[in-house]
Parts: sequence; structure tokens; C-alpha cells
Amino acid sequence: MTPLVLTALAALAVYAVTCWLWPFAACRRCSGTGKRRSPSGRAWRPCGRCNGSGRRVRSGRWLAELFRSERP
Repeated sequence: MTPLVLTALAALAVYAVTCWLWPFAACRRCSGTGKRRSPSGRAWRPCGRCNGSGRRVRSGRWLAELFRSERP
């Protein structure tokens, strides 16, 4: 049981460092390109989820900012 807990804590620490160093990841809908095909399939449009930036905030970074803003 102890090695499993230590492995989980190590993975959590690595993810926390990743969120601190690289707070943004590629948008899941457009795969980081910032563009999507139109419904007709002929033209390109900016991605609606990331507003054409191709980036999204990582979940861990979003939670950290949420907790930071909640503290007095």
C-alpha cells in the first residue's frame, strides 16, 4: 500500500510542477491549431472553444487559481 501512495504523491508533484511551468495546453477541440472546419467543410473558422488561440488552461492550474482567489 505504501509504494502505491508514494507513487501517487510523486505523480501529483510532477503534475503540479508541470502546471506551474506550462500553465497552458493544446485545445482539445482544434488540437492546438486554433482553427476548425466550417459545417460545410470548405472553409476554416476560428475555434469556438479557445477563441482561435489554440491553447487552454490546464485543469490543475485552473484549480490552483480558484483556490488562490478564494483565500482572504
